[in-house]
Amino acid sequence: MNNNKKIMLCSAIIIISVLSLAVFWFVQLVMVSAHDAAEPQNITDDIPSAGTGPDISQVYVSHSSGFYPSAINLEMYPPEGYDIYYTVTVSSSRSMTDGRSAPTGETYYYIGGKDPDPATLDTETRDYYNIMLFNSKEGRMKTYCYSKPLDLVNYSGFSSVVVTVKAAIYKNNVIKSPIQHFTYILGSREGDKSFSDLFGSMLVSITVDDDLLYDYERGIFISGKKYDEAKAKGIQDDPWTPRNYNQRGVEWERLAHVDFFESDGSLVLSQICGVRVAGGTSRGAQVKSLKLIAGTGYDGNDRFNYAFFEGAKDINGEQITSFKKLVLRNPRNDIGGTMVRDQLLHKLGGEVGVDYQEGRNAVVFFNGKYYSIMCLHESLDAEYMEDHYFVNKNNVASFLIRSDQYLFRYKQESGTPEQFQSFIADMNYLIYNDFSGKSGMSRISEVIDVENFCRYMAYQIFIVNLDWPHNNVLVWKYFGPENSSVEAMDGRWRFVLKDLDFGLTDPETDSFSRTLNDGLYNGEPCIGPVLRNLLKNAEFRAIFRQCCFDVVETLNPEHLTRRIDEALNDITLDMDLYSLYFGVGIEGWKEYFDQWRAFAQVRETYFIKLLNIYAPE
Repeated sequence: MNNNKKIMLCSAIIIISVLSLAVFWFVQLVMVSAHDAAEPQNITDDIPSAGTGPDISQVYVSHSSGFYPSAINLEMYPPEGYDIYYTVTVSSSRSMTDGRSAPTGETYYYIGGKDPDPATLDTETRDYYNIMLFNSKEGRMKTYCYSKPLDLVNYSGFSSVVVTVKAAIYKNNVIKSPIQHFTYILGSREGDKSFSDLFGSMLVSITVDDDLLYDYERGIFISGKKYDEAKAKGIQDDPWTPRNYNQRGVEWERLAHVDFFESDGSLVLSQICGVRVAGGTSRGAQVKSLKLIAGTGYDGNDRFNYAFFEGAKDINGEQITSFKKLVLRNPRNDIGGTMVRDQLLHKLGGEVGVDYQEGRNAVVFFNGKYYSIMCLHESLDAEYMEDHYFVNKNNVASFLIRSDQYLFRYKQESGTPEQFQSFIADMNYLIYNDFSGKSGMSRISEVIDVENFCRYMAYQIFIVNLDWPHNNVLVWKYFGPENSSVEAMDGRWRFVLKDLDFGLTDPETDSFSRTLNDGLYNGEPCIGPVLRNLLKNAEFRAIFRQCCFDVVETLNPEHLTRRIDEALNDITLDMDLYSLYFGVGIEGWKEYFDQWRAFAQVRETYFIKLLNIYAPE
């Protein structure tokens, strides 16, 4: 055989070998990819092999938390010589309760969420353990010792069921392992739908012991003892009357577990945290806003480490991927309306350069029961300033206007009483002094971030926010060592959007007059008169006018209409589920978006006309 033939033969062998190897790895890659893309399934490979000794550090189960088309047969694996005690919380009905009510009359509506407890151990011998048992009134209150698999099947006429399981290892009724949480989302009864067929948003599952919600003295979902004490003192009965759910602070924070499932159904975060009732008068609603607080006192995680919001970015333009607190907000002033007004207007504010809360739609289940569509968003507090501006939260003073028995006044969120008085003095300084001369602009700029203030005011006036500026104003300032070269460390006041549920109202409203002439209780300085006085300065007025034109250019009729349509499309699928529970007519609901589209077409004309009247060139 000549050299050429030898070379050709060797080349052929090499090519065949390479192709064979490529085919082998391609097959492996396909198999791995198929495994990764599959639904969460049997995870028994994680169980220690025999001979290594019992592992009592955690509970091993056959199925990881996640979405399943319709059913699973859940197995648990007790270590030799030990038991697994567990509880199950599920509610396939929108009205299921156990008949209990608090002394102040509230029904125990979101029952369950119990830790395993030998004192509530079910001693009855059963042939099977299924979702019908756990869905009963008594079933959600009992502890079970694992002996047979759990038959978890979606028998519900609703499109999905959420099952939460708490389990721990015991020996002689003494707990030996941490309590672990497992959440299973069972899809349609027929098993013919994917997660994205059922939900269009992130799904949040929260589990809280119902005693922490409804106990007379410490329950955070009821009027409770605080209300009875207030009534005994003759305190006026109104939304601000002391009630358990009206209390604030760490004393009214309760232990919870939360699972976050992305819009594709993947479990992205599972964590023990604190939960508090949040908001103002919305605390009286059945669906209450909730603040979730991460902390090392719970499970060692002092942050929620996940990039929840694509648009949440710091001053360097980097996405924020870790949060100390998160808020699930009920749309109190938009319930029965669009459910997304506040969130849409925050995002639009961000587009025109105003500081805002980033958020996203979330479908929330509470103790295995459907809760509501809510907005998951950043928490507006000192941590927000730290995350966005890199200022030390301990050097941040922030104040907001909040209604107190129908009297609107500033409330201190962070900082000292002296810093609050500094704010009041600074706003009065801007209202009652003459800044029309040449030195006026430099004096104004020493007190407020002019660009921030002008964009904030221009946007609020454009959207016709009727619940502002006599309410829902949030202002903050850094009181640490000043550094004029670093944004927000220059010792000036800045404003952040808050609660925009009353925006996008009548486009013909003279919102300039409403704003410039608004006032507050007891003579506290309102920022409307601040703007009115500062507009007397020609340089300031030019900046404000430019900010107004920027708002109009960004939120032109075409763009604003497109964002309205996107907001409608983003929530439509989840609104179908909401309507099953709360009886909202979908066609009537869509009419609100028609009103917004009409606003988008004409607001620009009225806004510019009013601008030229109240802030002429």
